[in-house]
Formats: sequence, C-alpha cells, structure tokens
Amino acid sequence: MTISIEEWEQRKAFVGFGETEAQLLSELKELVVDHTDEIIDKLYANWSDFKELRELLKGQDTIQRLKSTQKDYFNRLLSGEYGQSYLEDRIRVGIRHQRIGLDVRWYMGAFCNYIDAVTPHIFRLLASDPEKAQKTILALYKLINLDEEVAITSYIDAREDVIAKQHEEILELSTPVVQLWEGVVAAPIIGTLDSHRTQLFMERLLESIVETRSPVALVDITGVSAIDTATAQHLIDTINAVKLLGAEVIITGVSPSIAQTLVHLGIDLSGIYTRSSLADGLKQALEMLNKSVSH
Repeated sequence: MTISIEEWEQRKAFVGFGETEAQLLSELKELVVDHTDEIIDKLYANWSDFKELRELLKGQDTIQRLKSTQKDYFNRLLSGEYGQSYLEDRIRVGIRHQRIGLDVRWYMGAFCNYIDAVTPHIFRLLASDPEKAQKTILALYKLINLDEEVAITSYIDAREDVIAKQHEEILELSTPVVQLWEGVVAAPIIGTLDSHRTQLFMERLLESIVETRSPVALVDITGVSAIDTATAQHLIDTINAVKLLGAEVIITGVSPSIAQTLVHLGIDLSGIYTRSSLADGLKQALEMLNKSVSH
C-alpha cells in the first residue's frame, strides 16, 4: 500500500478530521441524496467544456461509466466511514488515473469542482442552521484535501513505478550477452558501469556462460568512452566472477586512451587477455579452444 493506515490516521488528525466531521458528512448525504444526479451532471457538464477532457470522454458507454464512477465516489465521500477501506479506494483511484494518462492538473481540479457543486446545496439545505452549514463545508474541505493528498501520492508512486520498470528494461537492453561461437559468448558494454548496472551485467554474463557452457567470454568495451577507478574495479570484479566458473575472459576494444588510463590508475590487468578489437578477441578465443576459422 502506498500509504499505511497509520499514516492515513495521522493525516486526518493533522487536519482536524475526526468523528464529528465524519458525522456531519454522513448527515449531509441524507440531505443531498435526491440531488446526487444533479450534482454529477453539473460536474460532467463542466468537464465536457474542455477539449482535452472531451477526448477522454468519447462515447456514450464511457460517459455512463464516468457518471457511475463519480456517483460511487460521491457516495463514499459522504459515507461517514473513512478507515482502511476508504483509503484503499482512494489509492486505487490515484493509480487508475495515472494509468489512463489523465494529466494531474485535471485530476486535482476535479476536487475543486466537487466543492463548487456541493457547497450551494449545503447552504440551501442547512439555511436554518448557518453554523452547522459552515462546519459541514469545512468538514468537506478537510476530507477533499485529504483525498487530494492521497491521490497525488499514489499518482506519483504509480508513475515512478513505471519509470523504474522502464529503467530496468533499458538496462537489460544495454547489457546484452550473445553467443558468437560454440564455447564463446560476448558481452558488449556501452557507457559507464555503476554498481546496479554492474550487478545486472555480471548476472547476465554468468548465466549465459552456464547456459551455453562456454569456457571463453569476450567483454567488449569499445563503447566505453572513458573509465574511472570505480568502473575499472567493477570490470575486475566481473572478470573474477567469471573465472570462478572456470571460464576465461578476453577484454576487447581497449582504446589507447583507456589503456593509458588503466595504467595511470594502477589497475592490475596481469593474467587478463586484452585485444584491440572484437575480431581479434574472437580469434584469440578460438585459438584458446583449439579451433580455427577457414576462409
């Protein structure tokens, strides 16, 4: 759950929303029950004035689903019960709006529309008791403010989940491992290696070596424009992990500038095969496997 029930109760306490406010809204529901359709129709009429929202509200079925959903929301808003079930429902609403691509500005503005639509009814229905009308409106403001907080939190969390998944997918695409020859796998590196990417790269390389039973792995760094101590150490760690599986590593694509940098950093590459190109690395790998390529 995006927001725990404990945090929800704390938020309610912070804005001063308690049993008294819940009771006022529950009593309001009894007063406006006959005006629910009128309120929902007013909301829809306001939203349909805007082209961007009209695009999302095309089709009679969509309109009817929207009105039904809004009626459910309105009934929950005045239910008088604002515990875990209410919280979970509000979280689902925020996630749903993120998934359908509704811009957050429309979503947040809709809360203001609710206040505008309901407030006149409160003044009219409680005209004989102005103090209660004022307290009821304040209770509604508090609850809608709480709903806004939950909505925006769950909306942002849902969006960050999507971004995180996309990031993972990009990382997987950026760390491919392919079998070049029987007994030889190749793993090109493009860009820099941070801790997270190194872990993913290492896992994919080791899994590929085991699956293909390859005794030689080519790690091509042609796409690495610069290298620092951390990146070099990540590379050494990967090589050591491969050796633990009984396989050999050949680093290919070592440019003169990277070679100088490695020397300057004092990185010990003794015992590690290096070649200037992937083709040279493959040739070395085949020699290690006692294989030759005929032209």
